[in-house]
Amino acid sequence: MKKRLYGVVFASPQDEEYDGMAHLWTRDAETAYWFSLTRAVDSDDIGVMVSGQLNYVGPDLSVILSSTEIVIKVSAAAARALDGYSEYAVAFHPESKDLCSIRETLEVIFRGKVGLGIDT
Repeated sequence: MKKRLYGVVFASPQDEEYDGMAHLWTRDAETAYWFSLTRAVDSDDIGVMVSGQLNYVGPDLSVILSSTEIVIKVSAAAARALDGYSEYAVAFHPESKDLCSIRETLEVIFRGKVGLGIDT
């Protein structure tokens, strides 16, 4: 099951507000649904948070970045821990961070891991 989102995407490879963690997040413009990916400085795991403050932390996800969207696929265990979706497609609002910033943040989140695809 796929969740489609459209909103301003924010990206920070080192978010000082959150102890330097890499942080990518968006809020859907129409539904106010939140989605974020994070990786703490001292962690090997990637965090996924969706609306309702549902969280999953683990290594089993993949991301494909294109010039128009980010597609995130999570494992069945992650989908059960979150809100049932196995895929999230986040289309970029024109006011989103620039593609270079988004790419840099995703590279930090996936540093030393497999699962990041760049298709730009």
